[in-house]
Amino acid sequence: MKTSHFLFAMLAAPTVLCSTVSTASAVEAVKDYLPADGSSVKQGAVVRIAHDDSFAELQKAVQERFAKLPTEKQKAIAEKTDPAILMDYNADLWASKADYDKYVAAWKKAKVVPVADVALGLDPVVGRDGVYRILSATRVNGNAMLPITIGALTYDSKTGSWHSNNGDLKAKDFKADDKFAFGAQTGTEWTLENKDALSDLKEVVRFTKTTDGKFMYIYYSLVERSAVTGQQIASHGYLMRFPVKAASASATKPGQK
Repeated sequence: MKTSHFLFAMLAAPTVLCSTVSTASAVEAVKDYLPADGSSVKQGAVVRIAHDDSFAELQKAVQERFAKLPTEKQKAIAEKTDPAILMDYNADLWASKADYDKYVAAWKKAKVVPVADVALGLDPVVGRDGVYRILSATRVNGNAMLPITIGALTYDSKTGSWHSNNGDLKAKDFKADDKFAFGAQTGTEWTLENKDALSDLKEVVRFTKTTDGKFMYIYYSLVERSAVTGQQIASHGYLMRFPVKAASASATKPGQK
């Protein structure tokens, strides 16, 4: 299996359902995953999507067709494309619907594979009642578990809000169907976007569960681009999966043993 290569390198997965959530539901959104009392640590893995060789060849053909399109068509496709979602049929990218169907069949063979072990919990912030930071560790190259930093995030369990050095993140519902590479899932996403004359910054934290109830995902991303050149200034991202029920340790399609 090979790691997936998409047309455009973007860390943030799509927010399909974007209604703002209430304070009460935002609080419950985290309590349902990590109890806001520092008593629980989840054991899971940082994960990625892997495709087989058949998909790699079909994806290469799509990229070649894309590269030959006029700039305006490339821009229009890019605006609607997310690397974590199966692309819809486009006659400019596939010579026939049959070719697209082969692409879909190959894409559906994707598997979620672990990259590294991870442990995750909430740690009380001294002197701030009801406020927590993410406490996490991961195993690197088979060595002992080492701390990892997921931004400078703090969580207020009273208001259900996340805060980073960049400001407050706003909560909204998240819903993804089977076109999402990691499987159909729902949850809550908190997002912050800052734009000024120097840079364009987006920070995201997301808690979701697969619709079959077998896995929970926790996602963090921070991407900052130059407002002048469009080049990345900073890029950090983790996608972690934790079993809700006992599941096979082998690579699986989301929600399957």
